[in-house]
Amino acid sequence: MGYPHPSHPLERPLLSRHFGDAGARSFDGWVKRGGYQGLKKALGMTRAQVIEEVTNSGLRGRGGAGFPTGLKWSFMPREVTRPHYLVCNADESEPGTFKDREIIRWTPHQLLEGCVVAAHAIGAERIYIYIRGEFTTEYRILKTAVAEAYHGGVLGANVFGSGQRIDVVVHRGAGAYICGEETAMMNSLEGRRGNPRIKPPFPAQAGLWACPTTVNNVETLAAAAHIVREGAAWHKALCRGNPRSTGTKLFSVCGHVQRPGNYEVVMGTPMKDLIFEMCGGMPMGRRLKAVIPGGSSVPIMNAAEVEDCLLDYEGIVARGSMLGSGGMIVMDDSTDLVYQVMRLARFYAHESCAQCTQCREGTAWTVRILERILAGKGRREDLDLLLDLADNMTGKTICVLSDSCAAPVVSAIRKFPEEFEAYLSRSRAPVTVAV
Repeated sequence: MGYPHPSHPLERPLLSRHFGDAGARSFDGWVKRGGYQGLKKALGMTRAQVIEEVTNSGLRGRGGAGFPTGLKWSFMPREVTRPHYLVCNADESEPGTFKDREIIRWTPHQLLEGCVVAAHAIGAERIYIYIRGEFTTEYRILKTAVAEAYHGGVLGANVFGSGQRIDVVVHRGAGAYICGEETAMMNSLEGRRGNPRIKPPFPAQAGLWACPTTVNNVETLAAAAHIVREGAAWHKALCRGNPRSTGTKLFSVCGHVQRPGNYEVVMGTPMKDLIFEMCGGMPMGRRLKAVIPGGSSVPIMNAAEVEDCLLDYEGIVARGSMLGSGGMIVMDDSTDLVYQVMRLARFYAHESCAQCTQCREGTAWTVRILERILAGKGRREDLDLLLDLADNMTGKTICVLSDSCAAPVVSAIRKFPEEFEAYLSRSRAPVTVAV
């Protein structure tokens, strides 16, 4: 995997500081590197004080939605009259995203420390870490870390002598992308089919087993303990002029770059710096054509939009896309975008839970139309049909899987119409699409 390159502008990485350091995996190794100091500090604070610290830090969810973390924690009832649960979303299945698995692989105690800080803040005695089933190595490492944490007093009936009980259960998923959606994940944890639930009620009202529940992403929770240890002002200062996007962000960069991998940057770093300086730019003789900045479920950006784009929530929205999970897929001028969006649409059609008609039918028909265009049998009205399908798939379903399918297709049609025209005019040779 790619670790921070020497030209990296972040002098002292936060979350990725110990990537590649096998000694940081163990409990003793993490403590030796300053670990669990944030948790000890948090246990001396009230729930409200921890939530206030995280709220003031400006930390926002790093899994895709970008919702303010402290605000989400504050939704949990103040009085614990029923069990409270924390669910850690480690089901990293978004195409183009591979940063959470690196946190687990190299610094599992960084995640556990953040989980226990969050559990203390929301009044939870039990944490469920829902990990992607294919992460066999990471699962083994995490299970070892959990056993060490129990032995070291981080977990169990008396967390660091505080008298507080917090337990962790590591639950392996079975390969369903849809279970990355928080309510589908809770259904899966309960032993049900992993279908998203209608909201309200929201998880903080009635989540896992109808009890108050908070769901956070791995990267979000890993940052929490650092914030408590160093303070909200410290985290808020980690930005490049935009107080609404603070801290650092891990970006998983793949595709047509010379140095793919995970890179941690301060929010507000120019996208060009990441692609061309840290990742080495395009292969020799190639030019940048397009970027999907936040995992495959966000709109595609063209080269002009990348030019002055800043890597924060507002900066990417201003250029017509979303920061999402930070899974950056870079494409050079050799890319057939019609073929690529067909592959993305096929993924979403395969992963649809089929609960909503708009998603079940819309994703399937999107694939069929794109395959027809690629086969040289497309009609010009097919583009309007794709846009009409996308309109009926967006904002009209229980979860946003169908929106995720529509976003790259619509953006490709609007920003790269010549790609589709080449197939529709038969000036480009048909492509045989493997089933």
